[in-house]
Amino acid sequence: MGLQGIRVLSSKLAAQLDEELMSTGAFSIDQLMELAGLSVAQAIYRQYPPKQDGSSKVLVLVGPGNNGGDGLVASRHLKLWGYDPVVYYPKKSSRIDLYSRLVTQLKDMDIPEIDSVEEVKRLIKVPTLFELIVDSLFGFSFKPPVRAPFDDLLKFLSENHGNIAPVVSVDIPSGWDVDSGPLEYDIKPSMLISLTAPKPCAAKFASEGGAHYLGGRFISPKLAEKYNISDITSLYKKDNLVVKL
Repeated sequence: MGLQGIRVLSSKLAAQLDEELMSTGAFSIDQLMELAGLSVAQAIYRQYPPKQDGSSKVLVLVGPGNNGGDGLVASRHLKLWGYDPVVYYPKKSSRIDLYSRLVTQLKDMDIPEIDSVEEVKRLIKVPTLFELIVDSLFGFSFKPPVRAPFDDLLKFLSENHGNIAPVVSVDIPSGWDVDSGPLEYDIKPSMLISLTAPKPCAAKFASEGGAHYLGGRFISPKLAEKYNISDITSLYKKDNLVVKL
């Protein structure tokens, strides 16, 4: 299934929808992040199921905002489902209690954390160490330029994409403009997990043949109709939280 004829959400509309979910929809940010992160983990499980011996090591790159929070939640579920996640979270949002609690939950599950971008780059270069790299650095609200240490990391991923583990991007590939696609850095993910609805840049990703999933199944029929994304929300079947596009 491709994106032809499917409604996408611009960054402006995506932000408006999020605001409406938390106002008239009465969702908390905790609920939305938990459901989004759960769908990210489920999509990964479907596309890249873990090895039976628990050796499927996954590197989760976590940014400072909500996209990063989705990655933290996904890490917890991946651990429960037989993966061995490792987290890089250099810019912790210590002023927001939600993120501190997510970090505590990962520590309680003995999910290790890498402290430096140099260590991340060194480990990524180790052949067969990581099965996957999860990109949850920047979401649809990203505005350039990319600042340290993420500029160094995205440059490294862009220059080495053909020689490292597959990259799975959450909502949009980090470093891309949400509407037009690649900017200074193009990490060329192998998999994209669009949340709520695909963003315009997903068409660029789809044209390159990667695995594309939709997640974030929390939109009411009324809101789906208002934002003209009923065609998207109707793709979910039975109890599935994700669908492959």
